[in-house]
Amino acid sequence: MEDNNRTEANPVYELCPLISQLQSSPVGSHGKVSISCIQALGSDIYIGCSNGTLLRYVLNETEDGTYQYTPISEFMLQTRASIEDIQLAPSLSMALVLSDGCIFFLSLPTLALVPPEIIRPMKNAIAFAINETSGPQEPVGLALIKRDGIGFWELGAKLVHVQEFKESSIILARRSGPCLCLADTENYIVFNLSTRLHLPFHPISTSENWKILPQIAVSNPGEFLVVACMGTSPDFRNVYTMGIFVNENGDPCQDPINWESPPTSIAVDEDLIASLHIDGPSGEVVEIRRKGATDIIQSIALLKSPDQARLLSFARRGFAVPVTSRLDKLRISSMSLFEPLDSSRKGGTRDHLHEPDSGLTPPPTPKTPSNNSRHSHRRSQSGGKQGLTSSQIGRSLPTARLLVATSQSVYALLPSNLISQVEQLLDKGKVKDAAGFLSQAQAKHGKNETLAADFQYLNTRIGVEYLHQTAFEDAGDALFRGGLDPRLLIGLWDDWRELARRLLYAYGTNPDEPIRVEVFSGLEKQMVTLMGLTIETIVSHSLVTNYSPHLKPSTSISSAGKELRASLHWNAKKMLKKYLRKFCNRRRFLQDGANGIYSDEGVNRIVDTVLVILYAESKDPEDNNELSMLLDASQILRIEDIRDVLISNGHIASLIRLYERSGDTQSVIEIYVQLVEGQLTEFSILDPLERVKRLLQASTSRDIVQKYILWLLRKDRTSGIELMISSDAKHPRSIPEDILLLSKIQEVDSDASLVFLEYLVLQKQTLDPSLHTQLVLRYLDALLVSLQDPKRLDQQKETIENYRITQNRSSSSTTEPPPFLWYLAFDTPMSEDKTTRLKLDFMLQGSSKYDMEAVRRRLRIAGRGIDKMLALEMAILEAKCGNHKSTLSILVNDLQDFLTAEAYCAMGGGRVITPKLAVVIGDRLNLSHWAAQVLALEKDLPHSIRRQGSGSNTPNFMDINESHNTQQSTELTRMLLEVYMGVGQAKAKEASMLLNAQAVKLDAEEITQLMPSSWSLDLVSSFFERSFRRSLHASYEGQILKQLSAAQNLQTSALAFEVFAAAGAMIEEPNDDDAPPTDDSAPTPPPKTEEKGESEGGDEKAMEKSEVSSNEGDIQPSTSYGAKKEWSSVTRPNEHSITLKENI
Repeated sequence: MEDNNRTEANPVYELCPLISQLQSSPVGSHGKVSISCIQALGSDIYIGCSNGTLLRYVLNETEDGTYQYTPISEFMLQTRASIEDIQLAPSLSMALVLSDGCIFFLSLPTLALVPPEIIRPMKNAIAFAINETSGPQEPVGLALIKRDGIGFWELGAKLVHVQEFKESSIILARRSGPCLCLADTENYIVFNLSTRLHLPFHPISTSENWKILPQIAVSNPGEFLVVACMGTSPDFRNVYTMGIFVNENGDPCQDPINWESPPTSIAVDEDLIASLHIDGPSGEVVEIRRKGATDIIQSIALLKSPDQARLLSFARRGFAVPVTSRLDKLRISSMSLFEPLDSSRKGGTRDHLHEPDSGLTPPPTPKTPSNNSRHSHRRSQSGGKQGLTSSQIGRSLPTARLLVATSQSVYALLPSNLISQVEQLLDKGKVKDAAGFLSQAQAKHGKNETLAADFQYLNTRIGVEYLHQTAFEDAGDALFRGGLDPRLLIGLWDDWRELARRLLYAYGTNPDEPIRVEVFSGLEKQMVTLMGLTIETIVSHSLVTNYSPHLKPSTSISSAGKELRASLHWNAKKMLKKYLRKFCNRRRFLQDGANGIYSDEGVNRIVDTVLVILYAESKDPEDNNELSMLLDASQILRIEDIRDVLISNGHIASLIRLYERSGDTQSVIEIYVQLVEGQLTEFSILDPLERVKRLLQASTSRDIVQKYILWLLRKDRTSGIELMISSDAKHPRSIPEDILLLSKIQEVDSDASLVFLEYLVLQKQTLDPSLHTQLVLRYLDALLVSLQDPKRLDQQKETIENYRITQNRSSSSTTEPPPFLWYLAFDTPMSEDKTTRLKLDFMLQGSSKYDMEAVRRRLRIAGRGIDKMLALEMAILEAKCGNHKSTLSILVNDLQDFLTAEAYCAMGGGRVITPKLAVVIGDRLNLSHWAAQVLALEKDLPHSIRRQGSGSNTPNFMDINESHNTQQSTELTRMLLEVYMGVGQAKAKEASMLLNAQAVKLDAEEITQLMPSSWSLDLVSSFFERSFRRSLHASYEGQILKQLSAAQNLQTSALAFEVFAAAGAMIEEPNDDDAPPTDDSAPTPPPKTEEKGESEGGDEKAMEKSEVSSNEGDIQPSTSYGAKKEWSSVTRPNEHSITLKENI
C-alpha cells in the first residue's frame, strides 16, 4: 500500500499492517474463510469471520524484540453463519456479536459465551446499537432492532428490559446517550428517548434512479454523521454523495461534506472523517477530511490486489499498533562527551552510542521503554501465551482507532505521530515550517505527558538544524525546549570545551574514564556530527555556502566577510548566554525538586562558570546585574576558575564579594593591596587602604597580619603600629618573634620601630635586656644628635642656667624651688627634645634591665661638655650603680637640685626621680607609660620620710610623707651634709636647712667635727639647741618611766601574795602513768581572762610574768580543777583580777 498526499504537506495517518493473513480454518467450514467484521481494544483484535468464527489476536513480543499480533483463541458461534457486527462494552468486559439474527454475549477477553442463565442470546435481531458515548457506561444502553419495532434494554450484570417501541423497516441504528439515529429503507430518523422525539430528517437517496446503503457514524456526543446520495451523472458513472451532520433534534450542526463516490464505510476520529471508497475513480482509497471542510487532506490509496478492501471500522477505545520507530528514536543512549585526560580531541571522532545502563543522569524527559523493559516483558510471558496488558501497551506503543480490513488481512490507520510529520518537513529543508508546526502542536498538546519526550526530541532536532543555518537565536530557543545538555552546546567553543573538561575531571570524576552524556537514539548522527564541529567551522561553512561567490577575494580576507564572521560569532555567544541564563532560571525555579541535569553538580558548575565568563565580557549593564546576581546565588562556583576573567574585565568588586563569602580574607586583602598599589582599578571602591586596615584589625589569622603588617606600615605608620599592638593582644608573640619583627620594622621605618619598641618595653612589659637597652640608647642617641646642633645645645645650657638662677632667687625667699625634673617638664617650652629627655629619664630611673655600662660608655664617648648638659641622667646612672656620693655631688654641684638630693637621701638612695613626681609629669604630659616604669621600683625601695623644720612649707613635689629611720637614710644624709660642707660657705644655707630638717638622724658631736671652721655659729645654733633639748627630754623621760615601773612591780607582788595565801596547802599525789587524766567527766579548765589593767603599762606585764615564772618550780599541778575555779573567783573591788595558768 502507498500513501498519496493531496493537499497537506504532512500525512495525518499512516497505513500500518496488523495481520497480513487470516490464520483461521475452523473445522466444518467450507471454502475460504473471509473477514466479515472487526473490532479492537487495547492489545486485542476481534475478527468476525464469514463462517461464524470469532477470532482473537493478541499483541505479543517476539524473540527478536519486535511486536506482532498473533492468534490466541477462537470461538465458533452455533449459527455458523457470517458474523455481521461486533460491538464491545469494555466497562462490562463483554462483546456483543450479531450473526444470523441472533445476538450473542461473550466475555472479554476470553470470548467465552456468557452462561444462558445469566444472559441469554437475543433472537430475531436485524441490528443493534449500544451507547457509543465515550467513557465507561454501566449499565450499557442497548437498542435491539427487530422487524416490528425497537426494544430498549439495560445491559449490566443482568439484561433488563426497559421499553418497546413499534417501528418497522429499520435496518441500521447508532446510539449516543439517549439519542438514536436510525435508517429505514428510505429515510434517516432521529429518535430521542428523553423527549420522545421521532423525526425523519433526510432521505437516504434523493435520486429515484440510484439507491445506496445507509451509513451512520457518531461524530460527537448527541451528534451523528449520515451519508446521503444526492444524485448521479447522466451516465451513472459518478454518484454524488453528501455527509450530513445532525444533532439530537435532527438539525444540521456543521457544514456538509461532499464525496465524488459513495463511501463503503465511514468513521469519525475526533475532528477527522475517514471514508472507504472501493469503486471510485482513484480505485480503492481511504479519504481523510476535516469536519466542516470538503477538501481532502489525505488520500490513502490501496494497491490493486485480489484481496479487496471491504470495511472501515472505528475502535472507540483505541488499540495498540506494533510500530516502534518512534520508540527507537526516543530511546536514551549515552555517548562520549569528553575523552579521558590522557586522550586528545580528534575532530569528528567520538565513541559509539551505548545503552542507558551507564549510570549517567538522563535529561529531564519522560523515560521511554528501553530494551531492558522489553526483555522483562518477554520473561513474564515465558510461562504461556499471555499478551501485553493495555496499560503496558499504552505506555510503549502508539495507539490507533481506525481499522481497515480486507477479506484476509487487517490494517491500522495510525495517526501520523508528531515526530514523523516534523521530520518530513525537516528532510525537505523546511526548518521554519517544521518549527511552526511543532509550536502549534505544543500549544495544543503541551500538557500531554506522553508527548513530552516527542517535543524534546523534535526541538533538539530543529535546534541542530538551526545551528547549521547559523540561525543562532532560534537554535538556542529550540535546543532549550529540547532539554539539550548544555555541555554539548558549550563544547562548540574550543576554549570552553577544555574548561568544561577540566572542571569535570578536577572535581570528582575519574580521570581514566570518559565523560558521557545521554541523548535520544534518533539524534545520534546529528550529535556525532555536532560534536565534531565548532562555532568557527559552522560560521565558516555558512559564509562559504552563502557568500563565497559574492565576497572577493574570499570570505576570510574581505572586510565584509570579516564583519559577517564577527557578527555571527557575537550572535553565537549571545545565543549561548541566553541559553545558559534560562537554564539557571529553570534550575532556580525547580529548587529542591530539580532532577536530571538540573541536579548534576558538575553540569551546574560548568554552566555557572561559562555564564560568568559571558557576563563578565559583556558591557551591557543588564548583564552586569545578572553577573552580580549569579555570583551571589551560586554556591558551586570555584573562584580560581573565574578569577582571571573577572579581573581582566574589571569586575573587581564582584570578585571581592566572592572571596568575602568564602571567608578568604587574605585574597580580599591582596586585591585591596593591588588597588592601593595601582595594579588594579575599581572606581566603586573609594578607599581600599582603609578597607585593608579594617580587615587586618578584624582578622584572627596571625599569618595574614604578619604578611601585610609591614606593607601597611609603609602606607600608614599609625595604622601599622596600631595593628602590631592589637594583633599581639589576639595572638601573643614570643620575645624572639618580637625582636625579629622589630628588626624588619627598622628596615622599613625607623620612627615606627621606635614606637613599636616602646610598646614592647612599656606596654607589653617585655623584660628582655636587649630591648630595654635598645630603647634607652635610642632615646640617648636622639638627644646626643640633637645636642650636636649648636642652637639646641645653647637651649640646654640656657635651661640649666635658668634653673640655677631660680635656685639662687628662691634661696632668699621662703619658697623652695622645684626639682630640676619638674622645672624641665613644666617650666620650659614643649619640644621633641624635651619629651625625649623625659622619656630617657624615666627609663633610666625605672628600668633595671638595660645595660648601664653601655649607656655610660655612650655618654663618655659624647664628651665632657655633653656630660654637663645631661647631669640629671648622669646622676641617675650613678645612683643605679650605688655611687651615692657621686650622685649627690652631681645633684648639688652640677644641677644645684637640692630638693632632689635631700629626697634621694630620705628614700635611702637608688631613686633620683620620686614616684609622685613621675606620676604628676606622666599624667600632665601624657607620659604615663614611662612614669609607670618609675612606680614599678617603689616596692623595692625604702619609704620616704617627711621634711621637718623650716622647710616644711616646700611644695609636695617629692614623695616624702612617712618617717622611716633607716641606717642607709642616715648615712646618706650625713654624706649629703659632707657635700654641702665640702664646698665651703657657698652651700652653708642649704646645709643649715638640712641640719634643721634631719636633726633626729644626725649626731651633734659628728656635726661639730664636720663643720668648717669658717662657718658662723648662727647657721648651726638652731640645730645644736634642738639636739640638746632632745637629749635632756630623753633623760627626764627615762627617769619617769623607771619610777612608774617600780611602783607597778610592788602593786603586782602584793596582789599575788594574797592570792597564794588564800589558796592554802597543795598535796602532790603520785601518778604512775605520767599521763593526763582520761576521765571524760572531768570538768573543762576555766578560760583565760585578760586583766583590765594589762594595757596600762608594759612593766606590770613583765613583772607579772616574772613572778609567775618564779613560782612554777614550787607549785605542782592538781588532779582536780576545783581549786582553779576558786582561784579565778578571788577578786577585790577596784583591783585587777589574776587568772592562774593551767599548770598552777
